[in-house]
Amino acid sequence: MAIRTNTAKWLEGQKRWQINVQKDGKRRTFTCSIPGRTGQRICNKKADDWLEGVTTDPRIRVGKLYTRMVDELRITASVSHIAAFDPFTRQYLEPVLWSKKVASLTEQDYQDVILYAWEHPTKGKPLSKKSLRDIKGCLCAFAKYARKNGISTLRPESLTIPKDAAEPNKQALQPADLRKLFTATKTTYRGVEVDEWYIHAFRFSAVTGLRPGELAALRRENVDLKAKTCRVEGSFDVRNNPTKGKNKNAIRSFVLPDVAVAEVIAQQKMLKRNGVISPYLFPEPDGGATRHDTSYRHWVRFKKHNGLSDISPYELRHTFFSVNKALPEELVKLVGGHSDAFDTFGHYGHELDGEAAQAARLINDAFTKILSSVEEG
Repeated sequence: MAIRTNTAKWLEGQKRWQINVQKDGKRRTFTCSIPGRTGQRICNKKADDWLEGVTTDPRIRVGKLYTRMVDELRITASVSHIAAFDPFTRQYLEPVLWSKKVASLTEQDYQDVILYAWEHPTKGKPLSKKSLRDIKGCLCAFAKYARKNGISTLRPESLTIPKDAAEPNKQALQPADLRKLFTATKTTYRGVEVDEWYIHAFRFSAVTGLRPGELAALRRENVDLKAKTCRVEGSFDVRNNPTKGKNKNAIRSFVLPDVAVAEVIAQQKMLKRNGVISPYLFPEPDGGATRHDTSYRHWVRFKKHNGLSDISPYELRHTFFSVNKALPEELVKLVGGHSDAFDTFGHYGHELDGEAAQAARLINDAFTKILSSVEEG
């Protein structure tokens, strides 16, 4: 450990104490504008803390430390991860904790942020449980960062969510909507009826449960039509940045039901017919990866033109789980990316796991039954 051998000196022209120290080849300057010996001691203490590895002022306030944490995240974390902290900071942390000293925070201070968020909705309605859980996650991340910097030992493990907070309302396409999805091919663009570019992507999402970002990132090489398998290896976040997926189970392999295989074949024919060469299975017309806002606009126009229920692209995934709710849970999760047993059948060169093939058959039967029953009705 480096030891300081000099002392701070008063610079009359600048009206401040200043000291220069060096450690491991790095030179730092510390200052203090408080006159007298008190200012000199503070200046020397700053230098000593740096030399000893104590880099954070124990009197630091929430706003300053939180800003430092986010700056570090910009280097170490994904853009989508950082984005979760921005609205949280502006709307909820600043009014409650911003000017408080980190070292003096209690668990109730953290709880007050959650209660403030619940009592002060920004769009006219209370936040959902999911949004409040996200805020709780940001608070816990900040508490961990404070511990990492040696400012606090607090672990806010008992934070609670208001019991009246609503669960997100997950909707799904009804049987009649599914029939329209699998029979309609047209949409409206600038007042003219045209073929829907993403029709096979929409259908594929409904029968496989792929998330919108996973659908956009799916490459042609990820689908083996001969083996009827699909390998999900990544995703695009809402800002169209590539990621490894939503969770550790997002990377998965599964057997495709026949209804999904048919859509892949139809998609490949459509790309060939339009002269589109792309590594992606469901690209934009220019061959590039589909952006979230592009697919969203297409879906809005398509559902309006064909009279489908007002659901989001992500809720096509909910449709998958809704249709297959009568199936064994683990088989459905195997395909949907929720199960701990992801990538069940391992390597493509080996015999497929019986459960994976069984899941594909049951899922195919479930969709076929709904589509045919609606057609007969």
